[in-house]
Amino acid sequence: MRTILLSFKPEWYNKIKDGSKIFEYRRTFPNEEIMAYMYVSSPVKMIVGRIHLGKRIDINTWKEQYKADKEVCERIDDFLTRHTYAMPVLSFQMTKEIELETLRKFNPNFVCPQMYYYLDNYSELFDFIRKNATDIGKLHINSFVNIEKDEICRKQY
Repeated sequence: MRTILLSFKPEWYNKIKDGSKIFEYRRTFPNEEIMAYMYVSSPVKMIVGRIHLGKRIDINTWKEQYKADKEVCERIDDFLTRHTYAMPVLSFQMTKEIELETLRKFNPNFVCPQMYYYLDNYSELFDFIRKNATDIGKLHINSFVNIEKDEICRKQY
């Protein structure tokens, strides 16, 4: 499984952390399961956790699945103006924080991802993150056995 560094706004990180956000929505995303270190943007500016994302789901497939439900289709249409894919957040793990300042001390050329980049392509940085962003607390695993229609393109996401 490949590993990426993925940027989040603080509000989305907090919803993943508290378990209320179980899908991550993006315009582009790899079509494979991914392990992602979570970089939270300003004002946090640090790596704070790790998530395991399932294979991407084309949001259009939900439109077909829920075609009889006008409310869900309206939400899907709204999401399609900004996103193409939904990735199930299979699990979330808090990690020790790595501040932006620390990342830049390790590598002065460190750039925060606008969206994501593969850490496999930056072996020294990947090793540094792996050694320093160690797990804290319990692993939170999301269940996707009985997804309710309210989880599909929720308005607050």
